[in-house]
Amino acid sequence: VKTDQEILALCREEAQKWVNHQREQFKRLGVLADWENPYLTMNKDYEAEEIREFARAYKKGVVYQGVKPVYWNWTLKTALADAEVEYHDIKSPSIYVKFEVNDTETLKKLGSSSGKTYFVIWTTTPWTLPANVGIALHAELEYSVFSYTTAEGVKESLVIADKLKDSFEKETGLSLHKLSTHAGNSLELGEARHPFLDRVSMIVLGDHVTSETGTGCVHTAPGHGVDDFRVGQKYNLPVLNPVSDSGQYTDDFPEMKGMNIFKANPVIIEKLKTSGHLIKFSEFVHSYPHCWRSKTPLIFRTTAQWFLGIDLEKSEIRKNTLKAMDEVQFFPSWGKARFQAMMENRPDWCLSRQRIWGVPIPIFYHIESGEPLADYDIMMKVADLVEKGGIEAFHQTSPDVIIGKPGYKHGRDILDVWFDSGVCHAAVQAKRGYKNATADIYIEGSDQHRGWFNTSMLSSMATVGKPPFKALITHGFVMDSQGRKQSKSLGNVTDPNEISKVSGSEIIRLWAAYGDYSTDIGCGKEELTRVTETYRKIRNTMRFLLGAISDFDVTKESIPFEKMPMIDQWMLHQLNKLMTEVTRAYDVYEFYKVYHLLNNFFTVTVSATYMDILKDRLYTWKPDGLERKSAQTVYHHITSNLIKMMAPILTFLAEETYGHFKGTQESVLLESFPVEHKEWHKPELESLFDKILAVRSDAQKKLEVLRSEKTIGASLEAQLEIKANGETFKALNDFNKSHPKCNLREFFIVSNVTLSEGELLITATKALGEKCVRCWTYSESISTNAATAGVCPKCVEALT
Repeated sequence: VKTDQEILALCREEAQKWVNHQREQFKRLGVLADWENPYLTMNKDYEAEEIREFARAYKKGVVYQGVKPVYWNWTLKTALADAEVEYHDIKSPSIYVKFEVNDTETLKKLGSSSGKTYFVIWTTTPWTLPANVGIALHAELEYSVFSYTTAEGVKESLVIADKLKDSFEKETGLSLHKLSTHAGNSLELGEARHPFLDRVSMIVLGDHVTSETGTGCVHTAPGHGVDDFRVGQKYNLPVLNPVSDSGQYTDDFPEMKGMNIFKANPVIIEKLKTSGHLIKFSEFVHSYPHCWRSKTPLIFRTTAQWFLGIDLEKSEIRKNTLKAMDEVQFFPSWGKARFQAMMENRPDWCLSRQRIWGVPIPIFYHIESGEPLADYDIMMKVADLVEKGGIEAFHQTSPDVIIGKPGYKHGRDILDVWFDSGVCHAAVQAKRGYKNATADIYIEGSDQHRGWFNTSMLSSMATVGKPPFKALITHGFVMDSQGRKQSKSLGNVTDPNEISKVSGSEIIRLWAAYGDYSTDIGCGKEELTRVTETYRKIRNTMRFLLGAISDFDVTKESIPFEKMPMIDQWMLHQLNKLMTEVTRAYDVYEFYKVYHLLNNFFTVTVSATYMDILKDRLYTWKPDGLERKSAQTVYHHITSNLIKMMAPILTFLAEETYGHFKGTQESVLLESFPVEHKEWHKPELESLFDKILAVRSDAQKKLEVLRSEKTIGASLEAQLEIKANGETFKALNDFNKSHPKCNLREFFIVSNVTLSEGELLITATKALGEKCVRCWTYSESISTNAATAGVCPKCVEALT
């Protein structure tokens, strides 16, 4: 058996091992953080500040010790809070049990004359029957007395909710005959006899009783249920808890002392059957609470624990928290309603846990009386002690030294791990001097509306009265390509470490931005193939852009916007629009929109349109001519701004590209984010280019027909005759006249374009003239000069 100090040392070593492991994984994924100065809940200063937060909450009167039912893990022997509970389907016994009416007044009210009369309860937890002290009815439900004949031919009467007669008959196979009907509230304070113990079960009223399932008569054991406990308090029922912290019966139920409660279920059922109190036994599959760590089925067990009261008059934490939610932004917006619902319905927060590894609750107990010593000044003294020596110092230091007088012992409870993480607003944000100690965002999965989001909000509202965050981002969960949960048994688990090894971390980062994280998203071969293809296109485009501006000096050769050809101005207008839309998407954390905006801009606007059109100008026009330098100026703007826009997602590629781009900062992440250029805003070009791009699309189809007929190979082997009217003709004509060389011929990537007015008609034919040996354009004016033989007039100009 290890000592407390040995256990603490082993736990700290294990935790540090996984901290180091996860740090390296996060670095591999390109996560930006202060890795040399992380905050860990096991740091001494963090542990100390957590104790101070508990002390502050206690001083405000919102922390109290109470005896009430809590989720209990009987394998780990500790209480759990709501946030530590998850639900799984299990098969439980389903039993209908008779409780004989025990008092003459109730029998008289019921008017039963057919033998014995029984209230019938339905339960899936037979092991709680030894703690039964009551039967709950609903005041406004009607209850009927039904006669029936047992298998042995004995006539008896049963009391159940009138609405549940049909379902009860179906479940039990009994045939019932109604004798009389009574209001639930008329049966209050009646008595029935426990089926196998010498004890009375009182008839009480409770709002938790429904007519949806069962019998409308609810087995009530205040020691093993929240509703039961609440009703028990109202009627002053005894709180029986014959179950130990390890899930075994105690001396309070000597007949089965030492037996595990779940193993006792069949024994109790057999006992009921033997005594004639069992009407029906079957098995029932239902959702049941389990421990999030051990996956063990939980029980409710009434014990003394420390709670954060959220409805106390002096604090009204629940009321104030619900009001404070209006100060918080929610992404997506539906997160607010979900968070509100969780907050409206949650019970007081059970803060105490029965473990060794964790931040101790700074309360001492009198050795003889067991009374707690909860004192703010002593708590703060414990915090100072822990700040110097960690939680180990608390266990090592005698209570006499801390308190200043003898007769006390250490408490053995620690604080809930959700309190550990929940107080980071004080232990990190406030401690490190962040402005107002309010984080910009907290981000977590949708399950954390009842977890970290919830406990962070409560702990902050309890001590400082304001939310610890400005915004909450809720994300879904990772599924496989078919929308199924990932599990080893299905063989559909996607390991990010394996993806990183094979494809690189950028693929994981790009995948994370690819889907709408506010819903569950798939991660499988299909999704990864898609984002890998996107990554390759982006990378190839960036490589082309870098090559295109390799001989360009932006400080000396930049062309002003107003002197650029129209298509270059249009391109910068598109870039300007992209910057606005990307910034807006980043501002509301819609990363999937950033992905699709960038992907479309790279692949369609830049690569398939602008770069395709400008290749001839870039490679064959006069190297120092205005038109080529204009193209390079645009390419420089595109490269510079795209690097910055993609940096939050494609961090590694952005840094690599930025290194070749020769930016002025040490890292692209130190650059200012792109902002809109007012002079690039040209909405009139948007309309004009929409029209000529539509014509370009039709023209490409015509050219494709010539290719399929083997009339041409490349589009430069063709010429176009275009007839158009109205706004379309005006757009084509305006563009064609805007620049002598950056015209429709360049735009359509053919050797010649003839434009005339008329009904829209595009005719594609084989180009006339000879092929230029330099740019491959067909011309009827090929040079015969010895120095420029075989080239077109455009290339002659470039060479001279």
